[in-house]
Amino acid sequence: MSSKIDLTLSEDNTTVQMTLPGQGDEPTIEVPLSLDEVTSLITVLGRLRQTMMADHEIPPIEGATFTPVTRTRWALQPEARTDGSLLAFQHPAYGPVGLVLAPQDADRLGKALQLHEQMRRDQKVSRGKLN
Repeated sequence: MSSKIDLTLSEDNTTVQMTLPGQGDEPTIEVPLSLDEVTSLITVLGRLRQTMMADHEIPPIEGATFTPVTRTRWALQPEARTDGSLLAFQHPAYGPVGLVLAPQDADRLGKALQLHEQMRRDQKVSRGKLN
């Protein structure tokens, strides 16, 4: 048995039509979704995936495919349960996303950001030099 869920974005980009084809004598179901409903569906699916992944190892990030976010709002705040730092941002595809960094990971991130800033400064200086 297979099922294909069809999702169609409206011409004005304000709604999505979700179509679930019926199996056998079952009717096709059409569900219109607003932006808030799409966001809620993504959140619920994410939580379900998180639960399904509970007994699986976290896959390595090396070689993973992802889409960098270049337009967002973000916040950083202490996270009391782990004594770490919570980095939260608005992902255009997934909505609000948060990542808790343990203190040692926050230190690594801070050092990496400083290194990247120094590299950026060095590149800026070298671009202005004449040979």
